[in-house]
Amino acid sequence: MSITIKDVAKAAGVSVATVSRVLNGSSAVSEETAKIVNDVIGELGYSPNLLGRNLRKRQTKNILIIVPTTGSFYGGVIKGIQDEVESEYDVLIACGYSTKSTELRLLGMLSNHTVDAAVLMGTRVDAATLDQLSAVYHIGLCSESVEGSNTLTVLIDNRQAAYDVITRFIAKGRRRIGLVTTNDEIIAPSSDDRLKGYIDALTENGIEIRDEYIYRHDYEYTSGAEAAAHFLSLPEPPEAVLCISDLLAAGFIKEAMRHGVKIGSDMDVCGFDNVELCEIYTPMITTVAQPAYQMGRTCARSLVSSLKAGRTSHGTIVMQHEIIVRESAKI
Repeated sequence: MSITIKDVAKAAGVSVATVSRVLNGSSAVSEETAKIVNDVIGELGYSPNLLGRNLRKRQTKNILIIVPTTGSFYGGVIKGIQDEVESEYDVLIACGYSTKSTELRLLGMLSNHTVDAAVLMGTRVDAATLDQLSAVYHIGLCSESVEGSNTLTVLIDNRQAAYDVITRFIAKGRRRIGLVTTNDEIIAPSSDDRLKGYIDALTENGIEIRDEYIYRHDYEYTSGAEAAAHFLSLPEPPEAVLCISDLLAAGFIKEAMRHGVKIGSDMDVCGFDNVELCEIYTPMITTVAQPAYQMGRTCARSLVSSLKAGRTSHGTIVMQHEIIVRESAKI
């Protein structure tokens, strides 16, 4: 027969309520009594039914992370979340595949009490639906915002980050500047903001916005290569290019070098995110570093604080970006 909490209480000479308090770490029990109870638990091999206890408290001690794809950037955010909550919560990771129906199905884990909170790193769920959900459940957005939503959001100022890169290109004397970004099929507010930052910097410096210098597709490595082929086919190829992800930058650099372009001298190329690839690639990739780990911890900390306080989190937390200069662009 399995050992029950009543067996522990009888063997320790205390009430069931006292054993429960010890299991929950209550300060209402003396150190001496707690030691006796814990010794008995060890001797009897008692294992508390954590699932049942958490359900009675309407807590699961689980946090769900929904990623849109399996991109390498998300690893840093996930590690930050796990490190922040590891002593209290388990982390479940699921891929939403940038599909609203899949994301909403996964978010259903909040209403059926499978998880206590959810973090989305990019979502197709609209602002109105998100706000309705986050008014009741603990939800955070990390790295991507949803325009018009007041759901807790942790991210960098993507518009300013792109602006900073382009102004550095211009300060170096570059006037023909390209951008490799996403198309309308990919809903990514960060891409829109980076495009705005690109336009801001060029406009402020009196440089014409040329459609042929803006290449739109997706985040894949091959799209970076296709962008390079497109730019190099122009009568006047760009002298500098900002790619809105490091994977795009890697594909762009490989294809440009195949055409004899000297990256870092003939053409400057900057990526975005500062994933591990940047340091092991040849040439090493200049990039905009997002503090992925800190973003994850910050989002998790806010959610856990709200869980303990019995309220939901809202508002936007903007974290600092940094331009990491390497061989592909000395800016």
